[in-house]
Amino acid sequence: MKKNFLLLVILIIFLLSWISFYMILNYMDPFINTKLAVFFLFIIFFSMLSSFISILIYFIKKIHFRWDVTITNLINSFRQASFITLFIIWIIIFDIFKAPMFLSTILLFILFLFLELFISSLQS
Repeated sequence: MKKNFLLLVILIIFLLSWISFYMILNYMDPFINTKLAVFFLFIIFFSMLSSFISILIYFIKKIHFRWDVTITNLINSFRQASFITLFIIWIIIFDIFKAPMFLSTILLFILFLFLELFISSLQS
């Protein structure tokens, strides 16, 4: 798979997520089935934010490596963006359930950091 094709797929996911987010906010009645609406909003928020952050990380890596990037950089940026998005979503969930934010956030950050380091060490 070529890197431009994969970048196009990520961009399409981002655009479709925005369209789905708009449609759910405007056409789905959250009072009929609240759990389903919140579930769909979190799924769409995850795909939208992870695809946007992966494109952003990819272009930062592209500038950092002086326009010489490979497809593994794009895959790694998507993985890192997924971890960042999961971190943001868990912070929102902690805030919804009134969990102790400071300690939970630090422990979650350490968990995702070690998970990212573990996966990156397996690839190299």
